[in-house]
Amino acid sequence: MAQPQEGLRGRELKRRRVALTGSTTDKPVELHVAPDYLTTLEFDSPVKRDAVVLSAPADRLALFEITSRAIVLKPSMDLGAGRSVELTVPFADGAAPTRVVFSLVTHPSEVDAQVMVSRLPRTAEAIQAELEELRASCAAKDAELEALRARSVASGPAGMILAGLLGTGGVRVGKVDALGSGEGLKPQEAVTYSARGWAAIAVEVRNTGSQLWTPTDARLSIVASGERINVLAVRMKEQQIRPGGTELVVVETGAPNWSEGALLRLELRDSEGTRRLLIPRFTF
Repeated sequence: MAQPQEGLRGRELKRRRVALTGSTTDKPVELHVAPDYLTTLEFDSPVKRDAVVLSAPADRLALFEITSRAIVLKPSMDLGAGRSVELTVPFADGAAPTRVVFSLVTHPSEVDAQVMVSRLPRTAEAIQAELEELRASCAAKDAELEALRARSVASGPAGMILAGLLGTGGVRVGKVDALGSGEGLKPQEAVTYSARGWAAIAVEVRNTGSQLWTPTDARLSIVASGERINVLAVRMKEQQIRPGGTELVVVETGAPNWSEGALLRLELRDSEGTRRLLIPRFTF
């Protein structure tokens, strides 16, 4: 997979909501895009796929995919300062507004990675559902913060015992046999650890690519259901894995809430999401 160009590293990935009204039909909505970064537009009503128009040659985009409810695009080159490309998206139901026009521009420090386009009137039920989702997210963050506080107190075996992170079952250790792969990344060995109040997987990763790699995001899920498992931390001794180098990456979770023997899936990503390492199936 192509890497972000040298001058484009460090862009902040943004998540936005855009609400359309009848008066916004001919007022372009500015979107920030950049080479090698995906921008996904999600619509709450179907679009007319065959009538979507982009005012740029096809070679200006490395990726341009359209479904009835989403558009995914990725420029192949910097649009240049002061330049823009218009993307016109007509809707399929004929209701107002009948279309939306986006003005694609390059921003030096950010990219609109996910844009949720709202066109239909928002009902009280929809607003309530969004509020409940926000409350649940805040509750999950509070629980995560409390778990991190407990771990900050638990220094050494005595601290872990006092914090309730170790029990009579001790620590179970296992080796992962079937390792995965990644873009210029190779897992050499993986070992799992689990106790009453926590679990962790330690993956020895070799960087076979030509660029430095820093895993900042870990996505752990149950294979059978797709349910995500909350990850508390992704840690290494060094800040980066240099080309040709090998480092141990440790992914830590809270108390195991999955059934014994359940197959899990681990994906490690860098901050741009451009290089990933996948271990598709393992058990604790």
